[in-house]
Parts: sequence; structure tokens; C-alpha cells
Amino acid sequence: MSRTVSRPAAIGAAGVVLVAGSLLTVVPAAAGDQPLRLSTEVVRNTDLDLGDPGPSAGDTQVFLDDVRRDGRSIGSSAGSCTLAEFTETRLVGHCAATLTLPKGTITVQGAFDENPSQGPTGYVWAVTGGTGRYADAGGEVRGTFRPDTDIVDLEIHVR
Repeated sequence: MSRTVSRPAAIGAAGVVLVAGSLLTVVPAAAGDQPLRLSTEVVRNTDLDLGDPGPSAGDTQVFLDDVRRDGRSIGSSAGSCTLAEFTETRLVGHCAATLTLPKGTITVQGAFDENPSQGPTGYVWAVTGGTGRYADAGGEVRGTFRPDTDIVDLEIHVR
């Protein structure tokens, strides 16, 4: 979950999915049920070829992303994504990330299962906790990939 959408072939497909974790977009919660709306942009990705040579189960991407709101940097997102299966028609894995924001952190995690020839379009992951303003947080984050970019727009519903 490098997470560069422009990567070629199978590595690119795996990278795009892995990028999902680092491309998180988060919006700080407002009053009531208002979601947090943010975006992330890749700062650095490190791909670890831990399984069989080339894209395979066990390969991991460690990422650091810039978290933005209204075009301004407000924090970072750090995490990793690990592949569980990689074939011509199926890409399955798991990602976990922590968003560091001005008033606390939000932790998220989730799985992906897609066709690598089609690339990722989005995901829904669980909000698993947080600190500060987000202490004891739960809920979900919906990530949407912007076409032809390394940016993911997030809508985070925290309860």
C-alpha cells in the first residue's frame, strides 16, 4: 500500500493499492455528525520485496504522506500495507495507518481485494482509535483515489 499510481505493470498495480494507505485524506470532525474531509499526498514510499521475487504475498510498502486540508498541510499519515495474494486477476492485502493531526491522532486499518488490471478506485476502512480530540474514536474512513494522481480524498466519520 511505493504507492505511486504511475508505476508500470504488476509492481504499479501493487503499488497503487499499497499507496492507498498513505494517500489517506482526513477531515477533522466538526460538531455533530460532520465528517472530517482531508487529502493525502505521497512524501515517501519504501517497498519491501519480502515474499517471492517480484510482487507476491508478504511484500510490504511503508509510507509517509502529507495530510492536507483546503490545500494546506496539517499533518502526516504513516503506515504500511502488506500483500496477502497477488495474481493476474486478484490483489488482496491489508493496510494500517496513523494520521497525526494538530489535535491528536487517528488510527485506521482495513483490507483491499481488487482486480489489478483495473486499479483501485476507493476503499472503506475502520477507524480503530485515536488520541487527543480523537481519543476512543471509532467509525469508518472512505478513501477515494483521484485519477492519475497520488492523492486520495478521505471522508472520516468518527463516533
